[in-house]
Amino acid sequence: MGDEKRYKHKLNMLEPGTRMLKWIGILVLIGLLLYVFRLRIAAFCLWAVSGVVFVVLLILLAIESHQDNVLNEIAINENKKNGEI
Repeated sequence: MGDEKRYKHKLNMLEPGTRMLKWIGILVLIGLLLYVFRLRIAAFCLWAVSGVVFVVLLILLAIESHQDNVLNEIAINENKKNGEI
């Protein structure tokens, strides 16, 4: 399989990552409110959900970073073939 076909669709996490961080913050704040009002189980559930969303965000960022590294290597190799470097 060629390098061009391996990464036909590149993951871009800027906008989705920003949204995910906002939702994490909202869930943490709601969890704090629930904790203050003695609804501790609900607060722990919301904190767990925000933790899961954060882990998913970290995994997606790692995938995007790997794709960037591979695509940079492909570009460097193409530039070497063309004599641009």
